[in-house]
Amino acid sequence: MTDGADRTSYPPPDHILSALGIEFAWRTDAVLDGRVQVDPVRLRRDPATPPGIGPLVPIVDVIAGACVSKHVDGDWMATADVWLNEREPLGTDPITLTATLLRAGKRSLVSSIEVLSGTVPAAHATVEFSRIRREASPHTGRPAAADGTWRRMGEGDLLDRPIEEACGIRVVDPATGMAEVDRAPFVANSIGTLQGGVVALLADVSAAAVVGPNARTIDLQFRFLAQTGAGPARASAEVIRTDADGTVVGVEVIDAADDTRVGWAICRVVG
Repeated sequence: MTDGADRTSYPPPDHILSALGIEFAWRTDAVLDGRVQVDPVRLRRDPATPPGIGPLVPIVDVIAGACVSKHVDGDWMATADVWLNEREPLGTDPITLTATLLRAGKRSLVSSIEVLSGTVPAAHATVEFSRIRREASPHTGRPAAADGTWRRMGEGDLLDRPIEEACGIRVVDPATGMAEVDRAPFVANSIGTLQGGVVALLADVSAAAVVGPNARTIDLQFRFLAQTGAGPARASAEVIRTDADGTVVGVEVIDAADDTRVGWAICRVVG
Protein backbone atom coordinates (compact mmCIF):
# COMPACT_ATOMS: atom_id res chain seq x y z
CA MET A 1 0.00 0.00 0.00
CA THR A 2 1.29 3.48 -0.85
CA ASP A 3 -0.12 6.29 1.29
CA GLY A 4 2.74 8.79 1.31
CA ALA A 5 3.99 7.64 4.72
CA ASP A 6 7.51 6.36 5.30
CA ARG A 7 6.67 2.91 6.64
CA THR A 8 8.46 -0.41 6.51
CA SER A 9 6.79 -3.55 5.22
CA TYR A 10 6.33 -6.32 7.76
CA PRO A 11 7.57 -8.99 7.90
CA PRO A 12 10.96 -8.41 6.23
CA PRO A 13 12.42 -11.23 4.11
CA ASP A 14 14.77 -12.57 6.82
CA HIS A 15 12.03 -13.21 9.38
CA ILE A 16 10.30 -16.24 10.87
CA LEU A 17 6.92 -15.32 9.35
CA SER A 18 8.45 -14.92 5.89
CA ALA A 19 10.39 -18.17 6.32
CA LEU A 20 7.19 -20.13 6.98
CA GLY A 21 5.78 -19.19 3.57
CA ILE A 22 2.28 -18.42 4.87
CA GLU A 23 -0.27 -17.56 2.18
CA PHE A 24 -3.93 -16.56 2.45
CA ALA A 25 -6.92 -15.72 0.27
CA TRP A 26 -10.35 -14.36 1.15
CA ARG A 27 -13.34 -16.61 0.59
CA THR A 28 -15.83 -14.10 2.04
CA ASP A 29 -15.46 -11.04 4.29
CA ALA A 30 -15.62 -13.38 7.30
CA VAL A 31 -13.83 -16.51 6.04
CA LEU A 32 -10.15 -16.73 5.07
CA ASP A 33 -8.28 -19.68 3.57
CA GLY A 34 -4.62 -20.23 4.38
CA ARG A 35 -1.80 -22.52 3.31
CA VAL A 36 1.84 -22.97 4.26
CA GLN A 37 4.72 -23.43 1.81
CA VAL A 38 7.31 -24.58 4.34
CA ASP A 39 8.01 -28.31 4.61
CA PRO A 40 6.04 -29.49 7.71
CA VAL A 41 9.11 -31.50 8.76
CA ARG A 42 10.70 -28.14 9.70
CA LEU A 43 8.10 -27.86 12.49
CA ARG A 44 9.53 -30.96 14.21
CA ARG A 45 12.35 -31.26 16.72
CA ASP A 46 12.95 -34.80 15.46
CA PRO A 47 12.05 -35.55 11.81
CA ALA A 48 10.91 -39.04 12.84
CA THR A 49 8.32 -37.95 15.42
CA PRO A 50 5.27 -35.64 15.38
CA PRO A 51 5.84 -32.09 16.62
CA GLY A 52 4.25 -30.43 19.58
CA ILE A 53 1.49 -27.98 18.81
CA GLY A 54 3.55 -24.86 19.55
CA PRO A 55 5.08 -24.49 16.05
CA LEU A 56 1.56 -23.91 14.72
CA VAL A 57 1.07 -20.79 16.87
CA PRO A 58 2.96 -18.35 14.59
CA ILE A 59 0.96 -19.72 11.66
CA VAL A 60 -2.51 -19.56 13.21
CA ASP A 61 -1.70 -16.14 14.71
CA VAL A 62 -0.96 -14.74 11.23
CA ILE A 63 -4.01 -16.34 9.61
CA ALA A 64 -6.31 -15.24 12.43
CA GLY A 65 -4.85 -11.72 12.28
CA ALA A 66 -5.41 -11.55 8.53
CA CYS A 67 -9.00 -12.72 9.05
CA VAL A 68 -9.83 -9.94 11.51
CA SER A 69 -7.82 -7.25 9.69
CA LYS A 70 -10.76 -6.30 7.47
CA HIS A 71 -12.76 -5.39 10.56
CA VAL A 72 -10.47 -3.12 12.60
CA ASP A 73 -11.72 0.09 10.96
CA GLY A 74 -8.29 1.67 10.61
CA ASP A 75 -6.99 0.47 13.99
CA TRP A 76 -4.24 -2.08 14.62
CA MET A 77 -4.46 -5.15 16.83
CA ALA A 78 -2.35 -7.16 19.24
CA THR A 79 -2.80 -10.84 20.05
CA ALA A 80 -4.30 -11.26 23.53
CA ASP A 81 -5.06 -14.99 23.85
CA VAL A 82 -4.45 -18.17 21.86
CA TRP A 83 -6.20 -21.49 22.48
CA LEU A 84 -4.75 -24.30 20.38
CA ASN A 85 -5.81 -27.95 20.58
CA GLU A 86 -4.54 -30.96 18.66
CA ARG A 87 -7.07 -33.16 16.89
CA GLU A 88 -4.51 -35.53 15.34
CA PRO A 89 -0.70 -35.41 15.33
CA LEU A 90 0.55 -33.14 12.57
CA GLY A 91 1.75 -35.21 9.62
CA THR A 92 4.11 -34.41 6.76
CA ASP A 93 1.41 -33.45 4.25
CA PRO A 94 0.92 -29.78 3.29
CA ILE A 95 -0.78 -27.62 5.93
CA THR A 96 -3.93 -25.71 5.06
CA LEU A 97 -6.15 -23.57 7.29
CA THR A 98 -9.57 -21.97 7.36
CA ALA A 99 -10.18 -18.95 9.59
CA THR A 100 -13.63 -17.67 10.47
CA LEU A 101 -14.46 -14.34 12.10
CA LEU A 102 -16.37 -14.92 15.35
CA ARG A 103 -16.50 -11.39 16.75
CA ALA A 104 -15.54 -7.86 15.69
CA GLY A 105 -16.19 -5.68 18.74
CA LYS A 106 -15.05 -2.25 19.82
CA ARG A 107 -12.32 -3.63 22.08
CA SER A 108 -11.63 -7.15 20.82
CA LEU A 109 -11.77 -9.34 17.74
CA VAL A 110 -11.94 -13.15 17.73
CA SER A 111 -11.29 -15.72 15.02
CA SER A 112 -11.44 -19.52 14.98
CA ILE A 113 -9.09 -21.59 12.82
CA GLU A 114 -9.25 -25.15 11.56
CA VAL A 115 -5.88 -26.68 10.62
CA LEU A 116 -5.58 -29.60 8.20
CA SER A 117 -2.56 -31.79 7.47
CA GLY A 118 -3.39 -32.93 3.97
CA THR A 119 -7.03 -33.95 4.36
CA VAL A 120 -6.73 -34.83 8.06
CA PRO A 121 -8.09 -32.34 10.65
CA ALA A 122 -4.99 -31.70 12.77
CA ALA A 123 -5.84 -28.85 15.15
CA HIS A 124 -8.37 -26.23 16.17
CA ALA A 125 -7.48 -22.75 17.38
CA THR A 126 -9.24 -19.69 18.72
CA VAL A 127 -7.36 -16.39 18.74
CA GLU A 128 -8.46 -13.16 20.42
CA PHE A 129 -7.01 -9.75 19.55
CA SER A 130 -7.16 -6.43 21.36
CA ARG A 131 -7.61 -3.27 19.31
CA ILE A 132 -4.75 -0.79 19.60
CA ARG A 133 -4.02 2.57 18.00
CA ARG A 134 -2.70 2.36 14.45
CA GLU A 135 0.23 4.65 15.32
CA ALA A 136 1.43 2.10 17.89
CA SER A 137 3.02 0.17 15.00
CA PRO A 138 5.41 1.71 12.46
CA HIS A 139 4.59 -0.99 9.93
CA THR A 140 1.78 -1.29 7.47
CA GLY A 141 0.55 -4.16 5.36
CA ARG A 142 -0.84 -4.22 1.86
CA PRO A 143 -4.61 -4.60 1.73
CA ALA A 144 -5.57 -8.16 0.85
CA ALA A 145 -7.52 -8.70 -2.34
CA ALA A 146 -11.12 -9.80 -1.78
CA ASP A 147 -11.33 -11.82 -5.00
CA GLY A 148 -9.78 -15.11 -3.88
CA THR A 149 -6.26 -14.09 -4.93
CA TRP A 150 -3.54 -15.78 -2.87
CA ARG A 151 -1.11 -13.46 -1.09
CA ARG A 152 2.09 -14.49 0.70
CA MET A 153 3.04 -13.08 4.09
CA GLY A 154 6.52 -11.67 3.46
CA GLU A 155 9.05 -13.03 0.98
CA GLY A 156 12.44 -14.68 0.92
CA ASP A 157 13.81 -18.15 1.66
CA LEU A 158 11.81 -20.80 3.49
CA LEU A 159 13.00 -22.48 6.69
CA ASP A 160 15.82 -24.95 6.06
CA ARG A 161 16.16 -26.19 9.66
CA PRO A 162 13.86 -26.93 12.63
CA ILE A 163 11.79 -23.92 13.65
CA GLU A 164 13.01 -23.90 17.27
CA GLU A 165 16.62 -23.86 16.10
CA ALA A 166 15.92 -21.13 13.55
CA CYS A 167 14.29 -18.95 16.21
CA GLY A 168 17.20 -19.47 18.60
CA ILE A 169 15.13 -21.14 21.32
CA ARG A 170 17.33 -22.99 23.78
CA VAL A 171 16.58 -25.17 26.82
CA VAL A 172 18.74 -23.99 29.73
CA ASP A 173 17.52 -26.33 32.49
CA PRO A 174 15.15 -29.20 31.62
CA ALA A 175 14.37 -29.88 35.31
CA THR A 176 12.63 -26.52 35.65
CA GLY A 177 11.62 -26.17 32.01
CA MET A 178 13.81 -23.09 31.76
CA ALA A 179 14.10 -22.05 28.12
CA GLU A 180 15.09 -18.77 26.50
CA VAL A 181 14.93 -16.88 23.23
CA ASP A 182 16.74 -13.64 22.47
CA ARG A 183 15.14 -10.55 21.04
CA ALA A 184 16.47 -10.44 17.47
CA PRO A 185 15.28 -9.21 14.04
CA PHE A 186 14.40 -12.73 12.85
CA VAL A 187 11.82 -13.13 15.65
CA ALA A 188 10.72 -9.49 16.12
CA ASN A 189 7.12 -8.32 15.87
CA SER A 190 6.01 -5.17 14.03
CA ILE A 191 7.05 -2.88 16.90
CA GLY A 192 10.45 -4.49 17.39
CA THR A 193 9.83 -6.74 20.40
CA LEU A 194 9.36 -10.53 20.26
CA GLN A 195 6.76 -11.94 17.87
CA GLY A 196 3.89 -13.41 19.86
CA GLY A 197 3.87 -16.79 18.14
CA VAL A 198 7.54 -17.25 19.02
CA VAL A 199 6.83 -16.43 22.68
CA ALA A 200 4.07 -19.06 22.72
CA LEU A 201 6.40 -21.54 21.01
CA LEU A 202 8.91 -20.87 23.81
CA ALA A 203 6.20 -21.88 26.32
CA ASP A 204 5.58 -25.09 24.36
CA VAL A 205 9.29 -25.95 24.51
CA SER A 206 9.41 -25.20 28.24
CA ALA A 207 6.39 -27.39 29.03
CA ALA A 208 7.73 -30.33 27.04
CA ALA A 209 11.21 -30.02 28.57
CA VAL A 210 9.98 -30.29 32.15
CA VAL A 211 8.03 -33.47 31.35
CA GLY A 212 10.77 -35.34 29.51
CA PRO A 213 12.95 -35.62 26.40
CA ASN A 214 10.28 -37.35 24.29
CA ALA A 215 7.36 -35.18 25.43
CA ARG A 216 5.26 -32.95 23.19
CA THR A 217 2.52 -30.42 23.85
CA ILE A 218 -0.94 -31.28 22.49
CA ASP A 219 -3.01 -28.45 24.03
CA LEU A 220 -1.85 -24.90 24.67
CA GLN A 221 -3.60 -21.86 26.09
CA PHE A 222 -1.45 -18.73 26.09
CA ARG A 223 -2.29 -15.34 27.59
CA PHE A 224 -0.14 -12.41 26.46
CA LEU A 225 0.51 -10.03 29.34
CA ALA A 226 3.23 -7.63 28.14
CA GLN A 227 5.77 -7.05 25.41
CA THR A 228 9.32 -8.35 25.81
CA GLY A 229 11.77 -5.50 26.38
CA ALA A 230 15.52 -6.03 26.19
CA GLY A 231 15.12 -9.77 26.71
CA PRO A 232 15.83 -12.55 26.49
CA ALA A 233 12.38 -13.99 27.06
CA ARG A 234 12.71 -16.75 29.65
CA ALA A 235 10.16 -19.49 30.33
CA SER A 236 9.93 -21.73 33.38
CA ALA A 237 7.47 -24.54 33.99
CA GLU A 238 5.65 -26.24 36.86
CA VAL A 239 3.80 -29.54 36.68
CA ILE A 240 0.23 -29.04 37.90
CA ARG A 241 -1.20 -32.53 37.42
CA THR A 242 -0.42 -35.84 35.78
CA ASP A 243 -3.14 -38.32 34.85
CA ALA A 244 -4.11 -40.76 32.10
CA ASP A 245 -4.65 -37.89 29.66
CA GLY A 246 -1.14 -36.47 30.06
CA THR A 247 0.57 -33.85 32.19
CA VAL A 248 -0.84 -30.38 32.76
CA VAL A 249 1.93 -27.80 32.98
CA GLY A 250 1.84 -24.11 33.89
CA VAL A 251 4.44 -21.96 32.14
CA GLU A 252 5.47 -18.43 33.06
CA VAL A 253 7.35 -16.31 30.52
CA ILE A 254 9.27 -13.26 31.73
CA ASP A 255 11.60 -10.66 30.28
CA ALA A 256 14.85 -11.77 31.90
CA ALA A 257 16.21 -8.21 31.80
CA ASP A 258 13.73 -6.87 34.36
CA ASP A 259 11.48 -9.81 35.39
CA THR A 260 8.41 -8.34 33.66
CA ARG A 261 5.82 -11.10 33.23
CA VAL A 262 5.35 -11.42 29.46
CA GLY A 263 2.88 -14.29 29.31
CA TRP A 264 1.29 -17.27 31.00
CA ALA A 265 0.44 -20.65 29.48
CA ILE A 266 -1.37 -23.81 30.43
CA CYS A 267 -0.21 -26.80 28.41
CA ARG A 268 -1.18 -30.45 28.21
CA VAL A 269 1.84 -32.59 27.45
CA VAL A 270 2.10 -36.26 26.49
CA GLY A 271 5.03 -38.61 26.12
